[in-house]
Amino acid sequence: MKTPSVTSTRIPQRLRRWTLVGIIIIVVLGLVVVGLAALPALSPGLGASMADKLRAVIGVEPVAQLESASFRVQDAYNQFRYRLTGGQPQITWADVPPTPVPGTEAPTAQASTQKTLVGRQPQLVSLPGVVDALPSIAGGWQAFGPPVSGAPVMARGSVQPDRTRPYARAAVVRIDLLQTRLFIVPGTVEPVAAKDVPSFPRPGNIPLDVQMSGALLAALNGGFKAIHGGYGMMVNGITILPPKQGIATLAVYRDGSVRMGAWGREITPTADLVAYRQNCPLLLDAGQINPSVNDDSRKEWGYTVQNLDTTWRSGVGISRDGRFLIYAVGNSLTVESLARALQEAGAYYAMQLDINGYYTRFVTYSPSKADSRYPIKAAKLLDQMTAGPTQFLSPYDRDFMYLTAGPQAGVPALVRGGSKGLPKN
Repeated sequence: MKTPSVTSTRIPQRLRRWTLVGIIIIVVLGLVVVGLAALPALSPGLGASMADKLRAVIGVEPVAQLESASFRVQDAYNQFRYRLTGGQPQITWADVPPTPVPGTEAPTAQASTQKTLVGRQPQLVSLPGVVDALPSIAGGWQAFGPPVSGAPVMARGSVQPDRTRPYARAAVVRIDLLQTRLFIVPGTVEPVAAKDVPSFPRPGNIPLDVQMSGALLAALNGGFKAIHGGYGMMVNGITILPPKQGIATLAVYRDGSVRMGAWGREITPTADLVAYRQNCPLLLDAGQINPSVNDDSRKEWGYTVQNLDTTWRSGVGISRDGRFLIYAVGNSLTVESLARALQEAGAYYAMQLDINGYYTRFVTYSPSKADSRYPIKAAKLLDQMTAGPTQFLSPYDRDFMYLTAGPQAGVPALVRGGSKGLPKN
């Protein structure tokens, strides 16, 4: 009888060992994907923290692939649930719907006290002051937030920008720049400044004197971390990160006017430019959706996720006449559906801001009780927004923007079309 050699018995043992290692790796990766898919729903803060810790250990690109896989798992679940049950509202107002803005009610819309944004079908309405814009705002624009001189300066509504995902809606907010002023604030950490930038104050919160002034109206999230694109930012004349040519740029000028466009084309370095924030290429360019939104790329609007991945996304735009700043946010949005939401809300130029549920938020402010920790009371736009509405009143590590009451002196005149965009000062 022939006795097996030592070598021949070692080979199966090694094979079994490596097979076991391979199975363990696959199981671990599967658990990570499931964790990344489930944690943002169960605990958005923990999900964001887990992603950041993984980036520090295994790098940005592997985590990007895991996040992309997790978003696709979430999308498959949402589509399955919709087919099975008709879906559930993914976003709801954090308070009861306010009264419609006079003249903007949808023709067949009925007043509703329900919180859901999903129950009403979009209706075509005409918006005074927005040039060439007929957005499908469900129920029409509705005034909300603190008034200025007794009149509303903000309105909100919802749109259904993705016909393949009827359950996916985006909340949109329209802000009158004739009556407000926009300020851009760097976080205590992000975006990380370029190496040659001297140290400068960055408390990462709305200044206390502004909080106590009675003029503070609202605040909204900013853009990506510096590591995710290195997009430019300047605040109070200090260039934190240099601008990138051709990238979408929201700019604020000394007279308080706000403009948007591509750096080097609509927006150029001028003596009266005091602040800007860049983030990805333009979503809307002269009213048209950027055709590249359908490229399943990670290097344009996602950096950490692909353009076709669905997740919480936010963006900001400006109307063609320069009067209205428009903010959009929602879950289960692709880059294209975010762009379409901003387009339907009347934006002429638009850019994506931050993504993922933990980082997308919009809050409004009102006077607080005397014994409160803060001089003002904050209210988030949507129930699903996390981290608490007082996020921007105390030090925050990421950049954001806030709005105060204050009439403008330099709001741009009507743009008459073409690729030149908003006129320069």
